[in-house]
Amino acid sequence: MSDLSQIKGINARQIKLLQENGISTAEALAMSNGESVSSIDGLGEKTAKKLIWNARNALGMTDFVTASDIDENVEFMTTGSSELNRILGGGFQTGKLTEVYGPFKSGKTNLAHTLSVTVQLPKKRGGLESAVVYIDTENTFSKEKIKRIAKRFGLNPSEVLSKIYHARIYSSDHQAQMIMKAETMCKTRNVRLIVVDSLMSLMRAEYVGIGVLAKRQSVLNNMLHALSRIAETYNCAVLLTNQVTVKMMGMFSSEDAIGGNILAHAAHFRVMFKTKGFSSNNSLKRRAIIVDAPDLPPEECEFFITSAGIADTDKVEMPSVDAPVLDFEVETLYEESSKQEDSSRVSLTNVKGIGKGTANNLSSLGIKSVDDLLTADPEDIASQISGLSPKKVLEMQESAKTLV
Repeated sequence: MSDLSQIKGINARQIKLLQENGISTAEALAMSNGESVSSIDGLGEKTAKKLIWNARNALGMTDFVTASDIDENVEFMTTGSSELNRILGGGFQTGKLTEVYGPFKSGKTNLAHTLSVTVQLPKKRGGLESAVVYIDTENTFSKEKIKRIAKRFGLNPSEVLSKIYHARIYSSDHQAQMIMKAETMCKTRNVRLIVVDSLMSLMRAEYVGIGVLAKRQSVLNNMLHALSRIAETYNCAVLLTNQVTVKMMGMFSSEDAIGGNILAHAAHFRVMFKTKGFSSNNSLKRRAIIVDAPDLPPEECEFFITSAGIADTDKVEMPSVDAPVLDFEVETLYEESSKQEDSSRVSLTNVKGIGKGTANNLSSLGIKSVDDLLTADPEDIASQISGLSPKKVLEMQESAKTLV
């Protein structure tokens, strides 16, 4: 990346004005349009056009090159699922905008949390050894989930959280402002992943009705161009999660991403997440479908959403970075507790989430103790007891572990 000072004809005052408006490199200026730069107080239309053209000349952007000389410089980070990595061509790509859309609880935010951790992994383990900007429009960011995912990948949770720069967003104007701020973070904090979760949530609420559609799409277009420029300038990956709307086609209906053609054309990769069955609570299994990509076939795969991020199975190993300390504390607790009961004798009603009725239903299946519950298959239990999902059974098993 080149400093603004390397541009012919630019002065210190102009550099300061550009930096104050989020344009801090020659590449960022060269990829800007004249209208956005000329709108900066203190820079006129002629000055803006001259600076932009000079920046492009300095970077060689005004010359054609042969296709064989194009330097793509693409890097990948793991999604946490080898199958999802496979259909994405090796993992989540840098320098591109990737839109992931799907219904509620399909795994979009889970993917955002997982990538926020895996981007910090060493490169030999599928990471980029970099930081994250997390633009949160739905207030769904979870520190506890990040800690669990960090432990899964053998990272220190506190260190991982210190490299995630989170911003809670309250309006579309605030969202646009923080997207510009993210560019500064890429330059100063080694940010290589920008998450916008979700892209259309606030605009969907603020711009209601066909009369304001054009204005909404203009705001969206500016955001997408800014993100695309940042991605290319800093070889940064951008994840855009998106909501869906139901489209009626005669007697049939389908779910499609909101945002229209502007978003469809701006995103380099479009991936649709689907839940299994009619309810998202039926299973932890999810399906990912490549809807559009410049060089990928329209493949699909299955993956699982778990409490420790995206994975290939519904159960993930949880190594702890502070295992020696934990082992010592557990031993001390056992030594000090004279009331610790044999797990085979602990009543099921002592487990959080299990009442007398559920205990009776479990008993009818031969599950009469905590030991029996811990060794049972959640899918099998859920299929035989009405009102219980595999996820709920997993939660009961986690609670039961604390009694053992």
